[in-house]
Amino acid sequence: MEHDEGPQREASDGPRTRFTVAALAQRLGAEVDGPGSIVVEGLNALDMAGPTDLSYIGSEAYAARWVESKAPAAAVTAGVHVPGHDPGRRALLRVPNADLALAQLLTIFAPPAEAPPAGAHPTAIIHPTARLDPTASIGARAIVGAGSVIGPRTILEPAVQIGRDVAIGADCVLQAGVVIRDRCILHDRVCIHANAVIGSDGFGYRPDGRGGMRKLPHIGIVEIHSDVEIGACTTIDRGKFGKTIIGEHTKIDNLVQIAHNVRIGRCCVLAAQVGLAGTVEIGDHCQLGAKCGVADHLRIGRGARLSAMAGVPFDVPEGAEVVGAPAIDRRLFWQIQAAVRKLPGILKSVSRLERESDRTNGANSGSS
Repeated sequence: MEHDEGPQREASDGPRTRFTVAALAQRLGAEVDGPGSIVVEGLNALDMAGPTDLSYIGSEAYAARWVESKAPAAAVTAGVHVPGHDPGRRALLRVPNADLALAQLLTIFAPPAEAPPAGAHPTAIIHPTARLDPTASIGARAIVGAGSVIGPRTILEPAVQIGRDVAIGADCVLQAGVVIRDRCILHDRVCIHANAVIGSDGFGYRPDGRGGMRKLPHIGIVEIHSDVEIGACTTIDRGKFGKTIIGEHTKIDNLVQIAHNVRIGRCCVLAAQVGLAGTVEIGDHCQLGAKCGVADHLRIGRGARLSAMAGVPFDVPEGAEVVGAPAIDRRLFWQIQAAVRKLPGILKSVSRLERESDRTNGANSGSS
């Protein structure tokens, strides 16, 4: 292994981080197949990489693209054969799992974050009864309402709005335009991306008996546990009473709608445009694909997987995988799809048999 003197910066095209392959291998715990002296300055996909970019190979399908790639080096999952690799001029960093290594590499190559200064910007509006830890940072035009508490090292970016009696823990990051409504609770290390709204009223109306609609007040809150990340423009409604709850380590994508009194467990993943109706319960370690929707009052069991665009009108058992709208078991869905693909041939056969039957019946009628 070559000695790692640390990242170097260049002025051209903005700041760049440069590493030798040997230095990166040391950080990743990788075995190097090729020159350790190769220098890389960035990270990119195989077909987009330039002559100074590191890339990654997670499967045999991607390995076939290595020959055509301009990347001088790539992280590759151990055991994946990379056809056409020339260790004399290019390097492979063999790691147990290239996808996990990619997460580490993205951290290494990410531009350094510039932490905002502690304290409140002069244009921020802080209610006199709010309590801010001295290490918290409150950005320009941010608002912190009466009785709210902001924990150590938490960052409120510009134009964040915090309502009354909100409790926010340590090391949270609320990006620009985030709104946290009254009395909601955020535990530690919660990250909420721009323009998300936490704690708005649920969608509750009833006919008023006079031809109009009566709004149902929502007097509950939202509680978001530690290490949750919530995407841009996502909305999480407060409980009609009680709590809407997001469990630890759950990750929620952009443009997700979570209705009143939903309970989401630990380590769940919700992709973009998921919609959860009121009082849905999601067990731990569930995965919900983009645009899937779950009807109200349903329970999704621990470890269940809902495919993209699944429409779920019933409870989903623990560990199940469902597909389609209305959603059905994944294996049954693909059996049905295989049968559907046979329908044109079946219809042709039926049509042929009908014509033969008509001819036979006609001949019999003529002979009589």
